[in-house]
Amino acid sequence: MIDAHIHIDGYDDNLPKALEQTQRLSIRTLAVSMDVPSFQKTQQIAKKEPLILPSFGIHPWKAAEYVNRLDELDELLETAPAIGEIGLDRRWVEDEEQYPDQETVFHYFLDAAEQSGKLINLHTSGAEALILEHLRSRTLPAIIIHWYNGPLGLIQDYLDLGAYFTIGVEILRSEKVQQFTTMLPEDRILTETDNPEGWKWLTDETGFPNLLESVESEIAEIRNVPRSYLSEKISSNFDDLLCAGGISHFLKPNY
Repeated sequence: MIDAHIHIDGYDDNLPKALEQTQRLSIRTLAVSMDVPSFQKTQQIAKKEPLILPSFGIHPWKAAEYVNRLDELDELLETAPAIGEIGLDRRWVEDEEQYPDQETVFHYFLDAAEQSGKLINLHTSGAEALILEHLRSRTLPAIIIHWYNGPLGLIQDYLDLGAYFTIGVEILRSEKVQQFTTMLPEDRILTETDNPEGWKWLTDETGFPNLLESVESEIAEIRNVPRSYLSEKISSNFDDLLCAGGISHFLKPNY
């Protein structure tokens, strides 16, 4: 299975349980970061678990902390095989004074992605149309739109840019996400958990990697395909995206 967006550094005391499930279910995991400390922690976890690929990004909620010291991030960014979680937030961040900082940090990472060809993992909450405009002015070979909950009318615009969409645990609760799932071409679908907090946000319970089993089953039922077929297709999609982002060492045949 594929978890294309998880905060593995957030498990703390629950990390052994999360890693056991990752190993037992052979979940290839793209672990994102919120800031420098979370990336460094994720790097250390990934060194011991080859199923985990660490990504470096500054989440828009953390942009103000880093906007005046972006040059300090260059070395870390060079060591990261992928970029994320980055983006803009106009839904959960209501303080408009933070928006310029978000834009500056976002453009720093987009510049890096364009120059390096690295995969980017995007947070688009409440800023879906704005981010779309930023992406249209760039040449970016590997794009993940994480936990999309924006206007359904923009989906095709993102697809036209080559983006892949993750479907996560909200599909188990949301009719909108279920509808969104039917709109995606099968070659652009990925799965995620955004755990440990993704499921907790919905249910107050810590989420673990094995929730991917329920996510896959729900997608397969909605799209009326066998789960085995869906799982293989998602894995193939992930491989295509990794190739586009220059991460060939993480392709399925290595596992």
